[in-house]
Amino acid sequence: MAENRSIFQFKQFALAHGKPGLKITTEACLFGAWSAQFPQQNTLDIGTGCGLLIGMLAQAHPKAQFTGIEIQDDVAKLVTENMISLSKSNIQIQAKGLAEYTGQHDFIICNPPFFINHLKNSDASKNQAMHSDTLSPEELAEGIQRTLSPEGKFTVLYPPVGMKQFEEAANKRGLYLNQICEVKHQATHETLRLMAQGSFHADKIEKEILCIKNNDDTYSAAFINLLRPYYLIFD
Repeated sequence: MAENRSIFQFKQFALAHGKPGLKITTEACLFGAWSAQFPQQNTLDIGTGCGLLIGMLAQAHPKAQFTGIEIQDDVAKLVTENMISLSKSNIQIQAKGLAEYTGQHDFIICNPPFFINHLKNSDASKNQAMHSDTLSPEELAEGIQRTLSPEGKFTVLYPPVGMKQFEEAANKRGLYLNQICEVKHQATHETLRLMAQGSFHADKIEKEILCIKNNDDTYSAAFINLLRPYYLIFD
């Protein structure tokens, strides 16, 4: 295993994370739990990283098939090791980028790079994970259009600016957002992220706000309900 890795322990599985790539975050865990609510049989995880999202979805949908693609060779090696440790035969990892991938899926999930036009970090793996250079909103929209089945659904996670760019690119390709969940640390704070579910079907967008914590700094009931199947602290 590479240096500077640590272990994130969930109730039913554990993942090595950190270098290469980025550490597991609260927002990413929340996104995985939120996305797990949607039905799926054949799922694609774009830019799978350490395997967080694919691990959470596989726990929720044990009969589904999962494919994770990862463009960075060292990260692909890490996630392959993580998936071997889970001993699940319904997960496969491919070391390739979205532009090379040609499969078809009824569900697609992606926590894409999002620090668009920001100064770059000196760490190369963090640069790829955090910036839009290797997977822009336009490239992600094109890839989803190409690999999503006609009746399929997708979920993406972006900060507000990134979600606006993605939605514009998606609409040009006949993809539409159907649900948006606005994530805040607390009700009075600014929006941290937007979790969105979309498809090829245009409809009125369902909107909700989810706060990670209450005003007294305790975890909110909505956050606990989503993460209870995964987090050790929620018995």
